[in-house]
Amino acid sequence: MFNIDLSDKVAVITGASQGIGKAIAEVFAEAGSSLILLSRNKTKLEENIKQLKANSHKPIAKYHILDVSDSESVEKIFKEIGNVDILINNAGIHFTSPVESMDIKKWKELLDTNLNGVMYCSKAVIKTMMKDKKGRIINISSVSGKVGDAYGSAYSASKFGVIGFTQSLAQEVAKHNITVNAVCPGWVETQMAEEILHDKDYAKLHNIRVDELKKTSLEAVPIGRYIHPAEIGYLTLFLASDYASAITGQSINICGGVYMH
Repeated sequence: MFNIDLSDKVAVITGASQGIGKAIAEVFAEAGSSLILLSRNKTKLEENIKQLKANSHKPIAKYHILDVSDSESVEKIFKEIGNVDILINNAGIHFTSPVESMDIKKWKELLDTNLNGVMYCSKAVIKTMMKDKKGRIINISSVSGKVGDAYGSAYSASKFGVIGFTQSLAQEVAKHNITVNAVCPGWVETQMAEEILHDKDYAKLHNIRVDELKKTSLEAVPIGRYIHPAEIGYLTLFLASDYASAITGQSINICGGVYMH
């Protein structure tokens, strides 16, 4: 019978205060994993830990306040954490802008979080994983990392970069029994998606009324609905398990059929 038991594993999840990161934590808690949640939002992390302890059979969960774009802080926190079996790089931010009027500060901030943060956290765990001859790194990219979006150049650039980084690192560490994969969501029922779909500037850039954004986005999804955050969690759980030991360097879409490659 298909069963995933991570009771002997320590999983670190970045961006774990809400949305996809929170859902992944809940799914991994169900599988018995010891969890370390990382985010900049202390209040939400504390709420998540309390909820995990209330809902799980044997939750072992801790948290650290961390901005993944700060390489020195990443190095310090991961030294405190110690051995990690599974790293899920989920932290990310989003904004839209025409390139002609791009705010360079915001561009750098997004790349520092979405792309550089993935490298900083991966670098922090990889030596120990190589020494232990085991490990799983799962990077949350996006379908926007495969197909560019108008006015989303910063986000797409960062997510394309995550996929390239995933493929390169996967080749470097495969001989050490470490897999590195990327998950590429489409529209997911999260606060970030809701903010985008109610953004007047986003609607104006795409020449559409705000009240039509959600309808239009749904019409582009063949299954006729958005992805639930837990569905990202279950795919991530599979990639973290022994069942996926032959899968590495892959970028797997979970978008309801919007893109089929």
